[in-house]
Amino acid sequence: MKIIYFTTAQDEKDFRSFINDWKISLNPSNQNFHNKFIRALSVNNEVHVISVRPFSRSNMKVTKLEKEVKTDGNITWHYVKRNGHKIWRTLVTTSQIMSTLKSIDLTDSIFITDTINRAIVKAVYKIKAKYKRPTIGICTDSPSNISGTKRSYTLYLLNHTKDLDGYISLTDGLNGLFNPQSKPSYIFEGLVENKKIEYKEPKKPYIFFGGALMEKYGVYNLIEAFKELNNKDLELWICGHHGDNRKLKEVSKGNNNIKLLGLLPVNKVMEYEQNALCLVNPRPFSEDLDRFSIPSKTLEYMAMARPVISVRNTILKNKFPEEIIWIPSSSAKDIKNGINKVLDMTEVERENFGEDAKNRVVALYSIESVGKNIQSFLLNFLK
Repeated sequence: MKIIYFTTAQDEKDFRSFINDWKISLNPSNQNFHNKFIRALSVNNEVHVISVRPFSRSNMKVTKLEKEVKTDGNITWHYVKRNGHKIWRTLVTTSQIMSTLKSIDLTDSIFITDTINRAIVKAVYKIKAKYKRPTIGICTDSPSNISGTKRSYTLYLLNHTKDLDGYISLTDGLNGLFNPQSKPSYIFEGLVENKKIEYKEPKKPYIFFGGALMEKYGVYNLIEAFKELNNKDLELWICGHHGDNRKLKEVSKGNNNIKLLGLLPVNKVMEYEQNALCLVNPRPFSEDLDRFSIPSKTLEYMAMARPVISVRNTILKNKFPEEIIWIPSSSAKDIKNGINKVLDMTEVERENFGEDAKNRVVALYSIESVGKNIQSFLLNFLK
């Protein structure tokens, strides 16, 4: 089977180079998910990725992105050209994708498309009508959760994705949102890496958090909790996409045991995760997030075989009631209580706790497991 995948994501090495072309920090969360899912699909299929990379004349160091084609195993990455004014880019994106498709044999192919990028949705809406191939939406978040967008953006995406042939979603809530006609659907909560990274022993034990470093996702509560621990033999390592780097540095100022590491490559993040005392996801609970968004960071942490502390999430708490140290809120008090539970464990207890979590999450959500489990759903569209 051949899969044509429409996305903004890139090969991991290409993305690492790509972020250096920006004057601002990029949030890699969407990139990370789609990259892993593409690799899961490639376990049993030939995958052609049509990538519409983000572009901004005012925020980039380069004036254009050239068209490129790269092949890695079962995956071929087709990067469309990006340049010019926003209006011009909007007008030509569809034609550029159409041109790319002409170079691919579409026999026995299935289209899979991101559902929260307007340029891609607009293009696929026309492409589906022209090529009449089975088209499946991959639903990772509610459009209304995307920062800086208006209600018209959400309505456009929902209206132009409601007639797809099938849906792959991370939650039942997302499936209901994008799939009002109850078309065939497949729901899974996420993907995790399953590989061991070599590392050097740290000088001090450390707590690790990597993710979106914005106040609404709890990073400042985590810093406050760490300060309240007042443990000079323990460090807090933080990396990821920042919302306000100046404020983050100011809040951490004066505490040499807080390390701000910036945006790191995936393998370096995994190295730090696998060697931490514990891993914390301080993202606050909210009804909307609980319904439409899975804390992928929590799943990622579980695969690292170290104790995980996370604010409650209904779906994951039901699936992993004993494998995570669940805390009721993202308050500094609750985060501190969670960390103290880890500190009260022996290292053998921490290792056993982490290994149990890893075994469970890898069995369900490794790239190999998801690739195998989703295959029969996809094959149904070619019958």
